[in-house]
Amino acid sequence: GTVGLMMSKILKVENKDALKGAVDLGIAMQFTNIARDVCEDKARKRQYIGHDFFSIKEIINDSQIFYESSFNCISYIPFRSRFSVIVARRVYRKIGDYILKQKNIDNYDKAGKIYVPIVEKVIQTFLSIFDLVKLQFIKNLNYNNQANHNILEQEINLNERI
Repeated sequence: GTVGLMMSKILKVENKDALKGAVDLGIAMQFTNIARDVCEDKARKRQYIGHDFFSIKEIINDSQIFYESSFNCISYIPFRSRFSVIVARRVYRKIGDYILKQKNIDNYDKAGKIYVPIVEKVIQTFLSIFDLVKLQFIKNLNYNNQANHNILEQEINLNERI
């Protein structure tokens, strides 16, 4: 979530409640990175999740919760930056879909680093226009993802890896 908070500062987000959505988008994107980089991390002797398709699928599913909860908060980003955040959110979310299309660990391992093809990026950019319009109709920030933030209340060992 730290990256989301840093980007909020750069983008000059002033609504403090909207920062929760920034944290969620940062978490969602980090989960996506973790799921995409399991093989690469294993080669570097890092392991954030298990090298099995169940663990990969589980973290992608968890990321979806955070992508969803981040959406309304994007309406508090200054308009000049809003569209690029919407596009990034959609394209990154699509990485998870492409990972899940692998269906098993063997296909995942053979696929290499998974990217969103350019045609799909164009489609997601076009669909982002509809998200931008939809955000114009969001008048209040109805944020409800506190259940997933309970981890922030736990003591965390920053030196621990799975």
